[in-house]
Amino acid sequence: MRAFTSYLGDLELAAARVIARLTGERVIIQDDNRAQHMVDLRIDYHARPPAFVEVVADVEPSYAQMTQLVLREQEIVAPDLGRIWYVTVAQTVNLRALRSTLAGHLRALQDAGALFEHVGSADELLHNDHEVARRLAALGVVQILSRPARADEDPRILLYPCGVGGPAGPDWTAFNVWASEYLHDPKLVDVRHKLAATGASERHVFVALTFSTPWAAYHSLSDDYLELPDQPPGLPAEITHLWAWAYPIGRCLAWFPRTGWFDPSTQWATE
Repeated sequence: MRAFTSYLGDLELAAARVIARLTGERVIIQDDNRAQHMVDLRIDYHARPPAFVEVVADVEPSYAQMTQLVLREQEIVAPDLGRIWYVTVAQTVNLRALRSTLAGHLRALQDAGALFEHVGSADELLHNDHEVARRLAALGVVQILSRPARADEDPRILLYPCGVGGPAGPDWTAFNVWASEYLHDPKLVDVRHKLAATGASERHVFVALTFSTPWAAYHSLSDDYLELPDQPPGLPAEITHLWAWAYPIGRCLAWFPRTGWFDPSTQWATE
């Protein structure tokens, strides 16, 4: 239950499901925090020794905390506005200060005729003719949009955490650089040690890329693309297999020594 209510949800369960669907094998979520140094998942192959999987997420703690706080109270009821406002906030936002004044600021914008019916960016807010818009930018608002509320809707404000952005198109060089640096990072030393300690011939890492992952790496796994990386990942010796998922809305790709990169969704063994 703690996992489901966290920023990433139950990532281990999601990873186990993906692996089970690809392999058709029984996948055990074995790390219940009752023993130290236990690997997250075990793949119980029916015809060969088991493999082990560590599930990790490339997420900056401060970003995850901000996102969780925003989504915990995402909706602000604002009957006086008569509109639906979509407000995206920066990682550095002071949510308490923003929430207490936001409806009033948006009302002032409406009264001035600044409805932002097309997306207003952070730069537009910062240099806007309306002082209220500039004040919202100073409070941490980086994007704003509104539309009239339909007859079946209550006027309200919806808050969203900022995401990432950059050039469109996959960049496999940047993706491979990110993967190598991330998997060799000292912060993952415990992950590598746990896998090595299993003594298994197959030692997988399943990585969730998030909005705090560098754009070029994260966006390369967009489901807008079909391409695969053109080079093998630079894996530490403790890791033999890699899964990378732009979690939860992008593609999941996998690299196995015998097959190279592939898209598991094209090779499901089971529903």
